[in-house]
Amino acid sequence: MKRLLTVGWTGILAGALMLGAGCKTKPKNLTAFPASDTRGGGAELATARPIGIGPGAGTGIGTGTPLGPGVGLGPGATAGPTDITTPAEPKDNVPLPEDPFGGPEDRETLRSSTVYFDFDKSTVKKSEQGKLSAVADHMKTHPQAKLQVEGHCDERGTEGYNLALGERRALAVREVLIGLGVSAANITTVTLGESRPADPGHDDSAWSKNRRAEFVLFGGSAAPVR
Repeated sequence: MKRLLTVGWTGILAGALMLGAGCKTKPKNLTAFPASDTRGGGAELATARPIGIGPGAGTGIGTGTPLGPGVGLGPGATAGPTDITTPAEPKDNVPLPEDPFGGPEDRETLRSSTVYFDFDKSTVKKSEQGKLSAVADHMKTHPQAKLQVEGHCDERGTEGYNLALGERRALAVREVLIGLGVSAANITTVTLGESRPADPGHDDSAWSKNRRAEFVLFGGSAAPVR
């Protein structure tokens, strides 16, 4: 009986020793979960941490601030685009001035005084000088009036060339009017090139009508000049 008790206690003691030794032994050949894994466990799991950058931290990340690996976002934070420059809105073509002096425009009073030019020329012809004298007289008798001179071309030639030619024609008319006593401060010019033909035809008759300088009055309307 004593022998059986001794063997029993010996077995119990041996079992206790084995359990103690097992608790002190670390597990081997375990693979930690990668930081991007969202499952629990693993000594190598990265803990997401909220960050805030610049003004309003905690509500978002400023544009141009790159996120480093393993960096998390706090509650309510949103990852904005990084290093992105918003392109400027394309600018529309600047419209040609219709009322440089303000107020309603009058194209009828001086319509009969439209000046016509020879092909590819900007010199005011002698046959057109009388029209400019009538325009000058109207301007001098209406000192409050302002005048815009529009330079036009026919469709032949490039758009850029015709814009330049229309400008030369308008400026040539302006110089003649200044020489006739009209205040330079009351005259402005604009070139429309081939964009507004008086005659939409495509022959000599139409082209001769489109090579011209027209007048637009502001604040000085009266009976049409004869």
